[in-house]
Amino acid sequence: MIAIKISSLGKSSFADVSEFVLFIWNIKVLQQFIDLVEKSCVQLKENPDLGIPFSKKIRKIVLHKNASMYYEYDEMNKVITILLFIDNRQNPKDYLKLL
Repeated sequence: MIAIKISSLGKSSFADVSEFVLFIWNIKVLQQFIDLVEKSCVQLKENPDLGIPFSKKIRKIVLHKNASMYYEYDEMNKVITILLFIDNRQNPKDYLKLL
């Protein structure tokens, strides 16, 4: 079975995007965002290559037109590591250099 873990950068960027969603919209929209993340994780467990290739090891899933999630899959250990969440409306160069 494939396990999913989240890096420290993934945790902090998830918190940043979540806080922004809550600040701009409301708790209902935040819950929809969380549901999208959870749904994507379930789909990734079934098909780890689902995301769009970003680099040799890193893939991207567009959760919503305003948010994306970057992850890598360790096939040998069967572990998906969520690396980063970004707000697609911001300059991606600022975030992607962290990968």
